[in-house]
Amino acid sequence: MFIRIMLLAAMALALLSSAPAWAQNQAGKGQTDNEENAENSGTEVALPTVEVRAAVRREELQSTSATVLENKDVVGRVYRQPLDMILMSPGVSITQYGESGIAPEFQIRGSKAGHGGAEVTMYLDGIPLHDNGHANAYLDTGIIIPIEIETVEIIKGPSSVYYGQRAGGGALPMQTIKGGNFTRLNLRYGSYNEMDAQGLLARETDQLSQVYAFQAFHSDGYRDHSEWDKKNFSGRWTYRFNDKFSTSLNLRAYQAQWNSAGYIPKRLNLPPTAAVDDGSGEYNGGKRARYDGRLWANYFINDKSQLTFYLYGSTLEHTRWQMAAYPANATGPGTGTGGNGTEQYNTHESWGAGLSYNYNGDWAGRPATVTLGTTYSFEQESPRQTWQLPWGSGHRRGNKTSDTNFSVTNPAFLGEVTYQVLDPLNLRLGGRYDILGGKFRNNLAGTPEESAPRKTFFSPKAGFVWSTPVDWLSVYGNFGRGFSMPGLSNATFYEGGIYDLTTRDQYELGYRAAPLDWLNLEMTYFWAFTKNDVTYDEQTNSQAPIGETTRQGLEVALNIYPARDWTLKANYSYIDAKQKVNGTAAVDNSGRRITAVPRHISNAELSYEPEEGLGGRVSFRWEADSLLRDPPPTLRDGTPNLSGGYQQTPYKAQDKGTLDMQLSYRFNANYKVVLDVLNVLDKEYYGSQGAPAYGTGDFTYSIQPPRTFYVGLEMNWE
Repeated sequence: MFIRIMLLAAMALALLSSAPAWAQNQAGKGQTDNEENAENSGTEVALPTVEVRAAVRREELQSTSATVLENKDVVGRVYRQPLDMILMSPGVSITQYGESGIAPEFQIRGSKAGHGGAEVTMYLDGIPLHDNGHANAYLDTGIIIPIEIETVEIIKGPSSVYYGQRAGGGALPMQTIKGGNFTRLNLRYGSYNEMDAQGLLARETDQLSQVYAFQAFHSDGYRDHSEWDKKNFSGRWTYRFNDKFSTSLNLRAYQAQWNSAGYIPKRLNLPPTAAVDDGSGEYNGGKRARYDGRLWANYFINDKSQLTFYLYGSTLEHTRWQMAAYPANATGPGTGTGGNGTEQYNTHESWGAGLSYNYNGDWAGRPATVTLGTTYSFEQESPRQTWQLPWGSGHRRGNKTSDTNFSVTNPAFLGEVTYQVLDPLNLRLGGRYDILGGKFRNNLAGTPEESAPRKTFFSPKAGFVWSTPVDWLSVYGNFGRGFSMPGLSNATFYEGGIYDLTTRDQYELGYRAAPLDWLNLEMTYFWAFTKNDVTYDEQTNSQAPIGETTRQGLEVALNIYPARDWTLKANYSYIDAKQKVNGTAAVDNSGRRITAVPRHISNAELSYEPEEGLGGRVSFRWEADSLLRDPPPTLRDGTPNLSGGYQQTPYKAQDKGTLDMQLSYRFNANYKVVLDVLNVLDKEYYGSQGAPAYGTGDFTYSIQPPRTFYVGLEMNWE
């Protein structure tokens, strides 16, 4: 692996050394940014900061490999799920389950989250999006209205001081537009009767800013019984009492309902559009209703320091009906007996508060920033219940299989300082201290309520940015320690037996360069070391502890601006994720690869966006070399590693390559029509894919949509 890294580094440095030293660094143009700057731990920071690269404003992120996307980067695109917008960042991959409203799983450098993973946290306007209804730390991004997104921070690993629980692998804070005077409306219609209407209305005076957004979405789905409807609304009111004090209220509502096609064994050789169905036509699917609110207040002590307070609350009701596959003796739709599905039902409530002090000024004539803060969060699921659904019964509940209540509390304290110790060197030092506790009750068993043993965790953070003597080249590096929490709906979390946090240390070293006014480059090396790691075990078909793991790799990105209105963006990631120490008695997995982590991820996009006239873009994405099973050939005692009498062998997932295109015509600043084609080559590729049973060649999979077309109208009135 390191040979590949060194070769790529040598090639990049050779290119840099050939560039003229007088070239201007377009990514280093300073500019101030006041109210649009946000600290996504829940506080909004309005102090001026200096932008040292095109997409990153916060000083904390300048010493990391974080990607920051802005509104212009994420609007005007078709997303299978809103989460797809993060695919533009290196080292990110998404597993689409192809099940309408079911949240996908995603990875940042092999750290998993979204659909059952708990290693990456996500915030929308300072409110955490996770719940535990369908799976641990479930992240339903259907609540996101893309047209209102102002920034998306893709923070890799535990490099940020603002995030604690569930942030060992990274954080995805999103902020919505805070003010302005404009009206925007995007309308799209596409294949399979897909309709998406999004609107944004912003009005402001000297004292009051109002922003309203909505989304109405429907799709019949490309598979049978895959309808999906969702409705979103958000409102934001910011009032400035005077030059020193302002406050803001955010409200959000989200409702969704869907049918899902389920997963079909490959041995049945059914059409890709076929669906698991017990004859009722509504066996799979679900519904969700969520309502969020946040109050934020900011007081300027002087022109260099401020106090910020926030308070948020969220409530969710979730139902999921599921039949994962046909019963073992089924031969086709509507046949077979003896199979059972499940219904999951839960309510999730959470609230949190925080207070922070921010300083942005100078010490001894050199730039310095200080952040001190404390936060408190509480979440509970009361109840979380599941029932059997007998095959052929529709949504009629059978035996109740679980009924639990649980809660988690998390007070935390954080602090961070950045200081320009020398003209070319800026240092960052910080840390946070988290305290975790909770309660659990198994209502089905009638056991008494149990309290979890209190856990504490200290997360140190450090980083630097060095402006080299070459004015177009800067070097950065950082260290961060973080943690992720185990499954919350299981009693073992509270009993203390397996209540071990997954902890991760990550190191990054990289550089950014703009040797020419039409070229930006960035390269990052990363190393991450994890203890008490948990991943998906294809042999047991469940989440399982795998001991100590390592992740290391390389990310390279470049932006080229060959001519006016033309942009070429490309990036490549190499991820080597392996098990280091495994304590399983029978099998020694040391040195084996972590399953379902692609080694190679590439993105390339060429776009032409004129102020008027014909435009468009072509995007290509490639993911390769992912194993779904990598077992050792022998047990610890040297005997063959067998399962069901079959020799266990590695199983490689399908490589995924997709080509998307958009053709557009802009009449003027107000109107634009677009034609999008996704999966242009009509390649059949898999989203969720399970390794086959040993020796049988049988597995289940979810085939992703074929070539699809969309037409749209984008309107913007300033």
